[in-house]
This record gives sequence, C-alpha cells and structure tokens, in this order.
Amino acid sequence: MVAKEEVHMTAIASLRQSSKCERCGEWLIAPERSTHVNEEKVTHLWVCPKCGHEFETSIYLTQDVPLTPEVIDKFFPTLLVA
Repeated sequence: MVAKEEVHMTAIASLRQSSKCERCGEWLIAPERSTHVNEEKVTHLWVCPKCGHEFETSIYLTQDVPLTPEVIDKFFPTLLVA
C-alpha cells in the first residue's frame, strides 16, 4: 500500500522539493513519477532505493508568491562568475 501525504505550497517553493523516506529516513532527490492532476495539484510517487518503501505526496500549487526578481533570484541564483 502506498502511503499518502498532502503538502500546500507555492508554485515556486515546489520547484525545490525533495523528500525523506518514511521508513528508513533516506533522503530522496527526485520522485519516481509525477502526475499533473489539474491546474493546482501535482502528485509524486516516491520509491526509496535503500529499503524499497513506496509513498505518494500531493502538492497544491497556489499563486500566493508573485514572481518578482527577488523571489526568482532566491531559487535561481545567477551562475555568472566575475
């Protein structure tokens, strides 16, 4: 059985999501599969490579945070080096 968790966050915050295995605590970098359910909901299926545990998370995207230069710079820092 796949465990489920729901998370509410802004669209920009969801770009940096990772997860931790509920069973063994291993950090998971990327979901096995993501499904765009509708304009506001994305589900992720996570599979732990260490213990094999599978679980699902849901993210609800909102437009609470405007995409200002300050917000964009925080999540997408410049790669230019002087």
